[in-house]
Parts: sequence; structure tokens; C-alpha cells
Amino acid sequence: MHSRSQKQAVPPGESGREPSVVGERGWKGEKPVRRTMLLMGGLILAVVVVALVANLWKRDLPVRFVRPEGNHIVASSEILRLAAVPKDAKLFDVDLYAVQKRVRQNPFIRTASVNRQGPEGISIAVIERMPVAALVADQMLYVDEEGIVLPAVRSDRMFDLPVLTGAIPDAECAPGRRLTKESVLEALQLLILARRISEDLYRRISEVHVGEDGDLMVHTAESGVPVMVGRGDLPVKLVKLDGFWRGFVDRRGAQELQYVDLRFEDQVVARWNNGHAQQ
Repeated sequence: MHSRSQKQAVPPGESGREPSVVGERGWKGEKPVRRTMLLMGGLILAVVVVALVANLWKRDLPVRFVRPEGNHIVASSEILRLAAVPKDAKLFDVDLYAVQKRVRQNPFIRTASVNRQGPEGISIAVIERMPVAALVADQMLYVDEEGIVLPAVRSDRMFDLPVLTGAIPDAECAPGRRLTKESVLEALQLLILARRISEDLYRRISEVHVGEDGDLMVHTAESGVPVMVGRGDLPVKLVKLDGFWRGFVDRRGAQELQYVDLRFEDQVVARWNNGHAQQ
């Protein structure tokens, strides 16, 4: 007789529980992971190779052209001279910021933007300073709206500009300098305001003279009529001048006018050749 506590014999390899398949599944999952890692490694290697080849290709690209853009006053040959990009330069060896600084040495260049254009060349896009008046000094100079003195320049664009004369400091009459004297800046402001009121009014002004006391006097392009402006209240005075010219002078003729005085409040005083004064 066998005892109840005697255990039943278990065949070798059997534990009485269902066999585990975790290990088997783990071995099966390693192949896709390894394949993915190999693909990623190959992709990274390919990217590195392409980058190296691209850098080698870029390093040897020559500069095939340097193209100025936006210039109307400064000649393209002058911009190229200032840019000073060697003919045998490599495209990606050119210091664009250094080129920009050299081009901006010309007082007529307000801003310059230098960029590589594709795999072949360099563009230099400029915005120029536009003169609003000629400046009479030892030589013919120009001045823009910001009061920057500009040099005489050979250009295809002809300047038909009013002239600033009178008490203008010689030290400020140099290209690249900025006008600072208050009365001279007011004369410049007169021209800027005249252009904003109407192009015809601006074109009527041939000269703005700055007196030693700071008073301004305008001479008209037609018949050289003196117009006493004085100082201050420029917008009001110019509107009065524009209205007076359109209403009376265009009808009677500037050659009949001796002078105009804008220094009186709410009126224009004018004297005609027949001796009559008009207010």
C-alpha cells in the first residue's frame, strides 16, 4: 500500500506547469530591432558622406559674377571697385560683411545688402541717398533729407535741384559730414516741406539763401523773384506762397513781380513793377 503523501513521479523536463515562451519570443524580436539599428546607422553614415561631399563641392565653387542692384546714381563700376571681390575668389570664401562695409564707404550709399546668389555669384543690393539740394562751397556738393553732405558725382541721372547758399560752415561742407547749424537745417527743411506740399512749389524754388542772422530768403526759378521768408512757421508760409503764386503770379507773370514778403501773419505782401503793393 502506497502512502497518500507520496508524490507522483514527474517525467524529466516537465515541471507540472506550462512551459514559458518569454525567452523564445525575446529571441524572435531581436532580429527586427537589429535590422532597424543597421538601417539607422546606414542612414546616418549616408548623411555624413553627403555633407562632406557638399562641403567639398561648395569649397571649390568660383565666383562667376558680382551684380550690383538698385543703384541709379552710383555707377555699377564704382560699386564693384569698392566691393573688391577678387576674380579668382571662391564663393564661400568671400566675407560678405566686409564687402558690405566697403560698399557703404560711398556717401551716396544709404544701405547695402550683400548675399550669395545660388551656386554662382554675389548680389549687392543698395539703397541710395537722394539729394534734395545742391550745396555751394569750394566745389559743387549735394545734401540729402537727413542733412548728409554728398560729393559731386558723374551719373546718368541729371540733378535739377535748388541751391543752398549763404552762411554755411565750411567745416561741414565735406562729403559724409552732417549739417548741424540750425538755420541751415531750417533751409533744408523748407525744401523738404515745399516738395511735400507740391512738386510745382518745390520746382519754383531756385535758391534758398541763409543770412548771417539766420533769416531765410528764397529766389524763384522763374524770373529770380526774391521771397523773404524769415524764420519759423515754414508750413504756413509755404502754403501762403503756393496759393499766392497760383492765384496771382501765374496770371500776371513773374516778370512783373519785384518781391514777395511772407513774414507778416495771415497775409502775403508783394510789390509789382507798377509800384503797387498787394496784401
